[in-house]
Amino acid sequence: MFYLAFFYPVYLGIFPNTFLNNHIIVIGIYGPLALFTTIIVFGVGFPILRSAYISLRDHRLTVDVLISLSAIVTYGYSITSLAFLGRQFLFFDVATTIIVIAIVSNQIRAKYKRRAVRELTGRLRNAETTVYRLTDEGETETIAAEECEEGDLFLVRPGEHIPLDGTIVDGQGTVNEALITGEARPQRKRPGDDVIGGSVAIDGAFEIQVGENATSTLDQLRDLVWNLQADQTNAERLTNRVISAYTVFVCGLAVVTFAAWLALGETGDSAFLTALTVLIIACPVSLSLVTPLAIGRGLSTAADRGIPILDQTVLERITDADTIVFDKTGTLTTGEMHVADVETSEAADEVLQRAAAVESRSSHPIAAAIRAHVTEPTQSTDFERHRYGVTATIDRETTAVGSPALLDELEWDCPPSIEESILHIRERGDLPTVVGWNGEATGVIALSDTPRKRWEDVVESLSAENRRIVMITGDDPRVAQQFEDHPAIDEVFADISPEGKEEIIQDLKKKGTVAMVGDGTNDAPALTAADLGVAMVSGSDFTVTVADALVTTDDLLPFVDLFEIARKTRRRLVENLTLAFLTPIIGLPLAAIGAVTPIVAAILMSAGTILVLANSYRPIMSQDSA
Repeated sequence: MFYLAFFYPVYLGIFPNTFLNNHIIVIGIYGPLALFTTIIVFGVGFPILRSAYISLRDHRLTVDVLISLSAIVTYGYSITSLAFLGRQFLFFDVATTIIVIAIVSNQIRAKYKRRAVRELTGRLRNAETTVYRLTDEGETETIAAEECEEGDLFLVRPGEHIPLDGTIVDGQGTVNEALITGEARPQRKRPGDDVIGGSVAIDGAFEIQVGENATSTLDQLRDLVWNLQADQTNAERLTNRVISAYTVFVCGLAVVTFAAWLALGETGDSAFLTALTVLIIACPVSLSLVTPLAIGRGLSTAADRGIPILDQTVLERITDADTIVFDKTGTLTTGEMHVADVETSEAADEVLQRAAAVESRSSHPIAAAIRAHVTEPTQSTDFERHRYGVTATIDRETTAVGSPALLDELEWDCPPSIEESILHIRERGDLPTVVGWNGEATGVIALSDTPRKRWEDVVESLSAENRRIVMITGDDPRVAQQFEDHPAIDEVFADISPEGKEEIIQDLKKKGTVAMVGDGTNDAPALTAADLGVAMVSGSDFTVTVADALVTTDDLLPFVDLFEIARKTRRRLVENLTLAFLTPIIGLPLAAIGAVTPIVAAILMSAGTILVLANSYRPIMSQDSA
């Protein structure tokens, strides 16, 4: 306010020269203003100056370089004029405005980053990492990771996250440690190997002993969320290249302007002021806000719509997806399976108990449904995962549970009565799960699933945008017939193992860009293989880190919204970029011919920043609140 009360009357010639040249005014007013400006430029503005220094040291031209140059040159001109030349027209207010606008803009940019991850962090604060601890009796109990102590044993099923650091005591399989180590290739793990909390057991079940000072999955997830903005988007990289070229152009224009005015016979002071005006009006504060605010607005809108994004480049990549792959169980259906019937020549209870025992280390919805149907499962050992199911030892007998194709894989017999039961179950649209022991199928468990609400609206909407819709399922083709008959679904792959899903994704990628939507736990390899993976999770389940985005609602509509959010975010980027360049395009020619003063240039520079901020705060989607 003091700048306004003193400098602007000076600019307007309201104060007489005798008043301004008074030693009391010089010492009592100019002196404190110079000191205050020094504190603002070099104290408050230190982060910007430091960033500019580091950029120059690394031979990079960034936004902070041009901001620092404009502020320091303006400040230096004012100090020199006051101390040595006795001039009355000083521009401490302009130097202060440049720094304050830049600092405020940085704060707003940081605020948008916080808003972008607010949905995730809010859930994480209420989330806990679940551990299936093994008791001395060999049973499992569900507890929070914080309750585990060093030396405790816990169980990890295929597809689940390893909740804590530890050492494998029993079991072997592959583990994906990409989230923590950055190593994309899954690692084969055996008893005695160490595992990291937050990594994913792709196949194989493990008994793991808690290590010393163990880190939990939740800790890794928090790191993932807070580093959401770590990787630059293509738009940010492009903006940085534009700013680099822009900085060279503006500095060159300032030098040319100074030389031209000298050549035209103007004084050095007048030529310098004109060149200084060019630097001020071209100060790229608004350019630094273009991408972060647009991307941040898109991320926060997606989170509010129920599809939090774990990789901000999703908003760029999703619009390129020309093939959308849906898993069936848990994606196009609810995945909440239940046992509908048991057909067997033996006692139904024994078939269910044996099946529950074999499936005790599986995280698949089918396994969960069978376990939920049995109160006291039989004890089992020697688990082995196969392409189409699982085997384990019960009472010294090998027991198999899986799809009917497991019988062919193991070369076991299938009695005609069982074959007939499988046929009947498939004909009524249920899923047959075969149970057998001693080399022969003994019974069939029929499981039912429910299609997810409005799944047809989702595939129809995506198909209308000329995207190829594909469904993959491990179920029999007759079980998948309901989906295959839908006109919006172009192709259905049925009776596919988890490994086969990954192979199909790799084949589809040869023809275009593939986005996959699936169960984040059971479809982890396929989601990882896709160009863009979206996982269906419950509202509080944040154990999925192989996906690029999560659908946290009970329907798939947020996935459709993601495409619209991405398109409108890209449009907002273009709008912001246009507004950021509007002031320089209009103001630079005026500044170069001396038609505006430094203070007017500062006002125009601030106006450009305000325009970008105002545009960024507008809702991206209807009913989207700021």
